[in-house]
Amino acid sequence: MQLHQLNQHTYSETIEETWRHSLQKGDALVLIEEAILRTIHQKKMLKSLIEKQGISLYYLQADAQAYGLTPDIGCALDDTQWVGITLRADSNISW
Repeated sequence: MQLHQLNQHTYSETIEETWRHSLQKGDALVLIEEAILRTIHQKKMLKSLIEKQGISLYYLQADAQAYGLTPDIGCALDDTQWVGITLRADSNISW
């Protein structure tokens, strides 16, 4: 399993396409920092990735709280869980 970590709300079109196309079945995606806003503004796209590509979606609970959000997509991670999923991944890719 590859762990992909996004930390921005949006990237250039080229980078957006690259990270989406690099996802493989069984990979995990973690939204950190400003990327938590994707759970609102890009929810449909995230649902599609979960359903069509079989990825697992996570976000950092502390970032959701900082932005005053309670996402209804993905699973919240505390810092300890984030470290755990990072260590379990075969590789980590930060976008």
